[in-house]
Amino acid sequence: MIIAAHSADEARDRAALYALGALPPDDARAFEQHLHNGCTVCEAEVAAFAAVTADLGLAAAPHRPRPSVRARVLDRIATEQVLTRQPEFERDGVRFVRSARLPWHEAVSPQVEVKTLFVDLERGYVTKLVRMPPGAALRPHRHVDVEESYVIEGDLLVSGVAMQAGDYCRAEPGSIHSGVVTRGGCVFIAVSSQRDEPLA
Repeated sequence: MIIAAHSADEARDRAALYALGALPPDDARAFEQHLHNGCTVCEAEVAAFAAVTADLGLAAAPHRPRPSVRARVLDRIATEQVLTRQPEFERDGVRFVRSARLPWHEAVSPQVEVKTLFVDLERGYVTKLVRMPPGAALRPHRHVDVEESYVIEGDLLVSGVAMQAGDYCRAEPGSIHSGVVTRGGCVFIAVSSQRDEPLA
């Protein structure tokens, strides 16, 4: 939209739509350029309408909600605050875990710690965060089912392959993990069967 010479009425119409945020994006940009070019007529109209639109939110008469509605809203706010402070909660069939609020627990491998994010009792699977300090190693184990791992930070050597943050690996059923070590320490997420067999 190219704004040429215009009448006072045209300036007023465009300024009103602009102040209300009702101009299409391309038209709004063209109008802003028009203002930038120094149209004092449009500038004055925008200033006048902006003063009005700023007060629109105050134009409605205050309305006190029914006590029952107010009570429900306040109860919902209180429940939301309690829920979202919890390390684990569900909403609309979706589970959320704030792992920073979960404690680390000692794992079966020396020096290794875990945070359990979810246990799928039906499948016998566990999703967990694993933290290994520099030089730590996981105990050798055989996978009864698929295991998936994703490195979040640090380094991890798996089956002779050096993994870094962002790397993913999938171990098939029957495969063996031995010599899983970290040189500088790492944190990774693992989804694995609870029936994996320790080999040492």
